[in-house]
Amino acid sequence: MEEMAAPSSFSKICFNPKCGASSSERWWKGRRLRSDDVAELCGHY
Repeated sequence: MEEMAAPSSFSKICFNPKCGASSSERWWKGRRLRSDDVAELCGHY
């Protein structure tokens, strides 16, 4: 998986339902969603 940096002015929530973190130093692209977006996963799990 590719590593992504989260811009400081942009708020994300981890797509992993067991996590739900909204802050992380590292974000990864997960699988493609039905909406054609890509799931954002944090580095906590």
